[in-house]
Amino acid sequence: MKLEDILERITAVSGEWPNPTDARSLLHAYVSCLSFSDLCVAIEQCLDAPVVVRLALRGRLLRLFGEKLSDEERGHLISLVERTTIIADASVRVRQTVDALHSALIGHMPLPTQHAVLERWVDRGTRGSMARWLRAVRDNPSLFDAVVALAYWQASRDPRAAKSLAYQASPEALRPIISELANHCGEGWIVSKAFLRACCDDEEALDIVRSKHPATYLYLCAKLKLPLSNDDAFELVWACPGIAIEGDRGLAIWAIGQMGRVEVLDRIRDSAEMLFEKDMAELHMRYR
Repeated sequence: MKLEDILERITAVSGEWPNPTDARSLLHAYVSCLSFSDLCVAIEQCLDAPVVVRLALRGRLLRLFGEKLSDEERGHLISLVERTTIIADASVRVRQTVDALHSALIGHMPLPTQHAVLERWVDRGTRGSMARWLRAVRDNPSLFDAVVALAYWQASRDPRAAKSLAYQASPEALRPIISELANHCGEGWIVSKAFLRACCDDEEALDIVRSKHPATYLYLCAKLKLPLSNDDAFELVWACPGIAIEGDRGLAIWAIGQMGRVEVLDRIRDSAEMLFEKDMAELHMRYR
């Protein structure tokens, strides 16, 4: 049966139907009747189709990747990516659909095609396209490029890019940017990950962490066994917010416990009322 005939049937069962469960089963059954080459063509032709159709077609293609592709099938995949790229470049309306398709397929593309897709997202440079780049290199670590991630983070201060650097960049690439990360990344857990992976003992960077991320500094003190007086430890705990959503005082107290500082824990316990009043005052200032 011709591709057009099967697509006609797919379209028919994707609309209103007395029994939605039967319609869904028929949709997937019709999709299963498509050969690999016809499936690739169908995906290209259905970029504007209802989402249920697009997902059924894409899901079938992804399942076929569980089998070893022939050279001919690999050629059809490359053609699909190339043709849909051309369509997306010509039509903003389907660009997001094509990007989602490429995101799903990128792990199965030949290496040159992977790089072409990644370069296209980097060249576009939007938060959406770079989010897809970050997700792709997270799932396929061999594609990660610290230079690209750093350039995007410096331009956008997107915490997702900082996380990518902290978790995927080499220690050698992280060390020169530790101070910058500590100074401009608002997520202390990302900063601590970068420090620990870089095996960094940069005093300037540690001073920045102490100033901007007191709980993270205490965490690093516990992990790296950095010298710290009991008075300094208590002052750092006092500097940590205790607000439920954004507060990180719990991490600070955990770190004090890991360091075995019973005297500091006692001072925190004895200061419970003052800490609560401090938290309420901060909330009042924020929402007044």
